[in-house]
Amino acid sequence: MKYWRHHRIRGWREYAAFAAFILTSMICGFFLLGFSLLRSSPQTLGVTFSDKYAQSLGLDSAEALRAIVDDLGVHDVRIPVYWSDVEVAQGQFDFSRIDRLLDIAADHDISVTLAIGMKVPRWPECYIPSFYDSNVQGFDGQVLRYMQALVSHTRQYDVITRWQVENEPFFSYGECPEPSLSRLRQEVALVRALDSRPIMMTVSGEQELWFNVASLSDSIGVSLYRFAHQDILGPVAFPNTPFYYRVHAFVARFFTDDIVISELQMEPWFTGNPQESGSIDVNFSADDFREHLQFAKETGIHEALLWGVEWWYYEHLQGDDSLWNVAKDAFAQDSAK
Repeated sequence: MKYWRHHRIRGWREYAAFAAFILTSMICGFFLLGFSLLRSSPQTLGVTFSDKYAQSLGLDSAEALRAIVDDLGVHDVRIPVYWSDVEVAQGQFDFSRIDRLLDIAADHDISVTLAIGMKVPRWPECYIPSFYDSNVQGFDGQVLRYMQALVSHTRQYDVITRWQVENEPFFSYGECPEPSLSRLRQEVALVRALDSRPIMMTVSGEQELWFNVASLSDSIGVSLYRFAHQDILGPVAFPNTPFYYRVHAFVARFFTDDIVISELQMEPWFTGNPQESGSIDVNFSADDFREHLQFAKETGIHEALLWGVEWWYYEHLQGDDSLWNVAKDAFAQDSAK
């Protein structure tokens, strides 16, 4: 009896020790999780530069890009390539516009994320040549032929550090055909076959799941918008806090190699031509710039590509230096890290 009771007591002690171990492990895990979510990390800054948007503002795109890298001190630029500007006739490609920008980047030793595909940044997002019909059979093949020609040509530029394949391909924004997972997989496979540099794919940071492109890409780019325009309600503020992005980024890192803020809102929201009076639906000031920059830093995401540099430069040339100067200060601090 004593022998049995001795081992019965020792068994309860073992259970208690095991339970204490599990509890301690859970507490340590929660502390580690909290530390990971709350700790701050350095954030590098870059911009998205659209020559299409720059030209719509009446700017010389090459002159604007030189000012961005020389005066602002930008070292990382995402450049969208517009299909209708490249394939000028069916099967005939003109790479002079993108070559011009990539040559400037090479002269200044700028790192470039090249956004390629049917859908790329800036409204209406899809710039399909007029001689193609997205509703007819064989359209996917036309997209792939364009992609092959573009990547085969631009891969000669060492300044390209990663490819962005399509822009928010599953987000229903822009004047675009219905998304196709099959075509997207073929595009990614094609780019990987042509070049070894990493591939980023993007999602709406506020209105999409972050994981639906993780299996296809090496990194996920997420937009960060504080406000938008809704046709019925007008200006709408997003209620998300930095902690929202921090938690999502923490979870998303289990599915991909890296998380990037690919589009940090840094310009007014326009409902028409930016140059026309009354087209600004939500204004954007230097104070807003600083606030959005601080918000982005608090997400803990280590890289942010700012959105709106063409507008800053346009306003700068019009005599309003407020956004240009606060951006210059931000990039000066970024370079000093």
